[in-house]
Amino acid sequence: MLNRLSRAIQKLVGANVHPGEGQLVLVFFVNLFFLLTAYYILKVVREPLILLGGGAVSRSYARGLQAGLLALAIPAYSLLANRIEPARLVKWVVAFFVVTLVAFFILGQAGAPVGFAFFVWLGIFSTLSIAQFWSLANDLLSEEDGKRLFPLVAAGGTVGGIAGAQIAAHLLGRINPFQLMLVAAGLLVSCMVLTHHSHGLGTRRASAVAEEAARDNRGGFTLVMHDRYLLLIAVSVVFLNLINTTGDFMLAQLVSGKAQLLSASGGSRQRFIAGFYGNFQTYVSVATALIQFLAVGRLFKTIGVARSLFLLPSFAVAGYGISAFLPALALVAAVKVVENSTDYSLQNTIQQALFLNTSRDAKYKAKAAIDTFLVRTGDLVSTGLVAVGAHVGLSVFGFAVSNVVFSVVWLAVVMRLARIHQQSSTVPLPAPRAVTSGVRSPELVPERVEIVSQ
Repeated sequence: MLNRLSRAIQKLVGANVHPGEGQLVLVFFVNLFFLLTAYYILKVVREPLILLGGGAVSRSYARGLQAGLLALAIPAYSLLANRIEPARLVKWVVAFFVVTLVAFFILGQAGAPVGFAFFVWLGIFSTLSIAQFWSLANDLLSEEDGKRLFPLVAAGGTVGGIAGAQIAAHLLGRINPFQLMLVAAGLLVSCMVLTHHSHGLGTRRASAVAEEAARDNRGGFTLVMHDRYLLLIAVSVVFLNLINTTGDFMLAQLVSGKAQLLSASGGSRQRFIAGFYGNFQTYVSVATALIQFLAVGRLFKTIGVARSLFLLPSFAVAGYGISAFLPALALVAAVKVVENSTDYSLQNTIQQALFLNTSRDAKYKAKAAIDTFLVRTGDLVSTGLVAVGAHVGLSVFGFAVSNVVFSVVWLAVVMRLARIHQQSSTVPLPAPRAVTSGVRSPELVPERVEIVSQ
């Protein structure tokens, strides 16, 4: 029965799990499922806490503070990664988030105003914890195996996101937001156990001496700045989030304008906005699941990771180009549904697969820098663009044109990134020494092209 179910899921996703890999893949799948379930529960919890405790302005300040704290946290994380075995570090960081989450529960139950601090905490938790999970998956799987299995592993996160939102929606009327934090904390404890188990399954690898000889003590930001491949990934991430966040603002502007018209004619503005975004998020969730389960694995097999890189930026050029000349709410909403669902499914899986052929230090330290601080950098650049645009009276047309320009530049970055990725992926690797299938040895990582500082 279980074997038939496993084969059915593999066929649905387009993945191919080899003998001996099933247990590790299942642990990864469930781990990411619990992690995203916890995050989406907390994501629902944070909204009433921040909006009732400070409003939308506090929300904007909180995002800026997140970026500032991440700029300080990443060097500290890099120092810890140099001294602590990576899998143990992953568990310790999750343990830190569990302890602080319980502290938020205690303070919230005591009546302390924790909305702003919790919003900042959640932004850091979501980016760092997910980045860590994929760092460990990159570390324990070879490049070839990761490209086969990542679409299936990522599907666990897709299902977890849907489950978390539904759990929060059903429980929020029965228990208060702070009690929901304890539910999420319990899920994170399960993630710690699964992380320990996954590392145990993947430790049949080369000797620790060879592993330590390959280590690089430079910090995450330094690794990114001195490696052309990592730098291109970082720039691509900044453009991705800049374009996506600006698109979110465009949609919000059109929704607000429509609501104003309805309000003037006696309609309910609040009901319209709530209904619109409820339907919008439903469409995004369904489309994300369909793309993740039906398309990602097959695209990886047919056109590969490098060519898949071009799909989202190409769509952004076309989608925002059409939106510039026809800035209607229905059209922009359709563009955003496709953009967001492709980002959450295909683009997210690509971003993880790009690190499969990097060094172990890049997987943990550089990836943490890119997936946290540089993601927020893209958001902050978009916030600055919106502020300037609002000051000079830029219309939806103007923001759409800006996104087209950014998307063209993003395509140029992706072209160079894909070229380096293909070249590094075709480098013949030496035969492994007593390494179990599906687990890579550190000395098998191909060298990256580095930018030597003058």
